[in-house]
Amino acid sequence: MQPLIEQAPAAPLHAPMQVRVVGPESAGLTPADLRRLFRGRRLTPARRERLAGSGRVVASCAGRVVGVAGYERAGSELRVHEFGVDNLSPCPVEQTATALLDALEVACLAGGGRRLVLLPRAVVTSALLRPRGFVPIAEGCAGSWFVKAFPS
Repeated sequence: MQPLIEQAPAAPLHAPMQVRVVGPESAGLTPADLRRLFRGRRLTPARRERLAGSGRVVASCAGRVVGVAGYERAGSELRVHEFGVDNLSPCPVEQTATALLDALEVACLAGGGRRLVLLPRAVVTSALLRPRGFVPIAEGCAGSWFVKAFPS
């Protein structure tokens, strides 16, 4: 016997997230996006220019940019110099940060990199980084550098 009313599938808990890797030739983020992603932090003109001129991993949720990580290649390293997440987005901050880190790891390996380095301005919480295999390599008053090495 079949029920008269079938249950609809459960709705997702959070809006789906899209992540893409873009180069410096792609359109940059809007000033409103930058204010939202780097809320409470000063993004100087030099830092905005560096972000616009570098590779970026961009996360979008519900049609809006909710995360960005700016990176540059240096030999066998992928160095992340900026990491911004919208803490008021429809997607949880941890989900956005994890998606950005996943994409950075793939971009590092795809480009032949062996080390993923997060500079102090790009460090999210160490509680999120350490379980993923990141270790601090330099700790100082300006912050900590974290690195994840990939075996050859």
